[in-house]
Amino acid sequence: MINYLKKAKDFVVKYWKMFAAAAYGIGLWIYFKGKVGNIKEVIRVKEDSHKKQVDTLQKAHKEEIALRDEALAEYNAVIEAIRADYKEKKMRLSKKRKEEVARIVEENKGNPSGLAKELSEKFDVTYVGSGEA
Repeated sequence: MINYLKKAKDFVVKYWKMFAAAAYGIGLWIYFKGKVGNIKEVIRVKEDSHKKQVDTLQKAHKEEIALRDEALAEYNAVIEAIRADYKEKKMRLSKKRKEEVARIVEENKGNPSGLAKELSEKFDVTYVGSGEA
């Protein structure tokens, strides 16, 4: 038995680093074994916080999209109103122009040169005489 203890002592002296590392590992395991619950709690709190942040961002994004859609609808309504107003004014202007041309034609019924000259002055068109004198 003494021989066995001597061999064990020699083995431990020769490989002491391995035993120290094993003892260190076991000590760390025992130390951190009690802290696993705390680490799990920290991870859970972090996950909850992350979920709240993501939910807040998604809510803000939805609100921005709703505001954008509302502004786009308002923009489209204004553009449509402007187009309708433009079309109406263009039609009125065209009608007014036709009435004015009809009035000028009526005033210059027997005078084609005067008619051409007055129309060219009124509507910024260049009048070129026919060469007849």
